[in-house]
Amino acid sequence: MKTGFLKKWTSGRLFKRAAPFLATLAVLSSCTLAVLLMDSIERQNALRMDFSFNSVTTQSKQAQQVLLELDRPVHAYAIMTPGQEDQALLGLLNRFAATSPMFTYSVENLVSNPMLVNLISSEMEDGAAAADTLVLHCGQTGRIRVLGMLDFLDQRFDADQGAYQLTGLRYEAAISEALLYVSMDSVPVIRLLDGHGEIPEAETEDMEALLKSHHYQVSRVNLLRGDELDPSELLMILSPQKDLQEAELQKITAFLGGGGGTIITSDYHDPDSLPLFDALYRSMGFLRIPGIVVAQSEDRAAYIDSPLFLTPYMEMTEPTAALIGARQTRLRLPGARAFDIVQGDGTLLVDPLLISGQAYVKDVKKAEGTLEMEEGERSGQFYLALLSDRAHPNGTHSRAMILGSSPLLLDSWLKEITYSADFLLRIAAYLSPRESIGLDIAPRQLVRPEMSVSSPWLPVMLIILLPLLVGAAAIPVLMRRRKR
Repeated sequence: MKTGFLKKWTSGRLFKRAAPFLATLAVLSSCTLAVLLMDSIERQNALRMDFSFNSVTTQSKQAQQVLLELDRPVHAYAIMTPGQEDQALLGLLNRFAATSPMFTYSVENLVSNPMLVNLISSEMEDGAAAADTLVLHCGQTGRIRVLGMLDFLDQRFDADQGAYQLTGLRYEAAISEALLYVSMDSVPVIRLLDGHGEIPEAETEDMEALLKSHHYQVSRVNLLRGDELDPSELLMILSPQKDLQEAELQKITAFLGGGGGTIITSDYHDPDSLPLFDALYRSMGFLRIPGIVVAQSEDRAAYIDSPLFLTPYMEMTEPTAALIGARQTRLRLPGARAFDIVQGDGTLLVDPLLISGQAYVKDVKKAEGTLEMEEGERSGQFYLALLSDRAHPNGTHSRAMILGSSPLLLDSWLKEITYSADFLLRIAAYLSPRESIGLDIAPRQLVRPEMSVSSPWLPVMLIILLPLLVGAAAIPVLMRRRKR
């Protein structure tokens, strides 16, 4: 019975009628399977071409090198608001995951998974991993980097506008640098000396945030409590008010002998007599000058608004060469101490870093009454920041900088109107014994450039000639029809 029906089906009218439908269904099914297969292959191997105007998801050679050398598993949590996913970021993450098996990512949202932050790490700051952030986590090192939208925007200070301007997108650079930070064996560390009335944490918060955003680990060290210094770290001594103890001086001296780097600030209102600190500074080639530097009123380029608000000249040194080359030398010192150079033996080299214009040094108490120059006050151009490099018998080098105005490093307003942030990062990278984490990946364009025509006469002529040519072609046709 069934065989007879099959013969009737295959040889009769039913089959002939259904054949086109079955063929169409087979073709559609094959095409659907082929599309799904190709889509899967495309996603796994990141084969989709990037035709965006800024090639925002295209990888550079530096990023590919980072991924190919990645030797520890790193997972990225793309925390996004449903319906507002950043497709450019997801496209780049997909390419990263296709390049290295050590990198994986997942799209999450805190609405459906509010405990995600606790699962990643119990040590994260409250609110660090909010919506629309990218959290990179390496389980083997235990390090985490949280990237927000500001980390993906490239900003440059515009001296004409007097403010930072958005100039591009840096998805690729930010993620690549974060990958290095979470996966490296060791990262650059900065320790802030504590226990001598140094600048408190509330005032260093902005500076610490800047350094952390550029992949430095920042913490405080108190030698009086038994903390130790590692010569691979960078030590910051920020305007101490009390002197060292002998045991602390020995620890810092040993730290320097091992090749440790140091950033020092000494403000004009700090104590002028700190014997052990001064002995430490002299060993680096620095000698503090008591008083406050006051610019000569005739030298208008030496100050702005007030003769105490100095505009220093940046000298050519290794860490400042790039800033000078890019004309990023605009700095402001709201009150500053000056320094002299201590001449040492052939193992010590001291270079001026920042120099004042024509000025004089005034006693701080006298400056409260008048800023006019008085007889006997030292005048001329003064060193406002110095840089030193000492070679030690064991073959190591210890580098140090001393600066006479701590607001240059700490004040958030100065970071918005000057190149003080760039100055700090360049100095930290130069003085840190460990290499800083930074990749030379150019940012992508932020805004599509306007279309422009270099030779406008050509399209104009085409617009004029096109109807004329149509009319000329129509004349013979009309003439023929007229003769009929």
